[in-house]
Amino acid sequence: MESRHADDIEKIVCPASQFDEIAFLYDELMAGVPYGAWVAYVERILKQFGCRPRTVLDLCCGTGSASLLLAGKGYDVSGVDVSPAMIEVASRKAEENGVRVDYCVQDASSLRLSTRFDLVVSLFDSLNYVLESAALQELFYRVSEHLRPTGLFVFDMNTELAFSAGLFDQSNPASRATVLYDWRSSYDPGARICTIRMDFMYRRGGTQERVEVTHYQRAYDAEEIVEMLAASRLKVLAVYDAYTFRPATRRSDRVFFVARK
Repeated sequence: MESRHADDIEKIVCPASQFDEIAFLYDELMAGVPYGAWVAYVERILKQFGCRPRTVLDLCCGTGSASLLLAGKGYDVSGVDVSPAMIEVASRKAEENGVRVDYCVQDASSLRLSTRFDLVVSLFDSLNYVLESAALQELFYRVSEHLRPTGLFVFDMNTELAFSAGLFDQSNPASRATVLYDWRSSYDPGARICTIRMDFMYRRGGTQERVEVTHYQRAYDAEEIVEMLAASRLKVLAVYDAYTFRPATRRSDRVFFVARK
């Protein structure tokens, strides 16, 4: 396969467009995700480092499922996402559930809010969608600026192992779910870009419709991330194998980073 540099892909891919087209399907697609377990793991990390946040920023919040859970636990939550369609769904869900979350549409790499937070979280490999290392570095700068002193930044990322092992190759063709999907991925180790072609079938108004989208994620080494965080004046406290308190290794397919302002 011909190698394409990440900068070239960034020029032709709008991060918002990758999710705008499937925002109305996203919650059905993610129905099996144990959001509660993810939030519980984050809270275990907070306890591990003696962090008792009051204000939380859910960065790249999507349709706000994690935001709602965090708000339901008593945190003062704000959510930011680059996709207007995802924020529209998130805002509607908050209103329907009688939960207050302050949502806004912004690119995380140019984040500008008037509030500083005790905790910033970014979940579900959202930061792998940042395809340029310079843009990711700028995102870390922005996070640092928006954290209060001693505030924590907790986020997860897919590793190169996940991409090269084809963990995005998924389908549910025999399912009775309302949304059928078939995902096929390819990984370019030169560009360190994983291309995921997603094919969705769903019913709307008595007819079957189809949506095809292509997503791109980039692999970063843990060492790169640690250096970027340090350059943003964020002290790395831990790099965990996902959902555990074991140090990440080369065999980890998802890694959680914990950093302090």
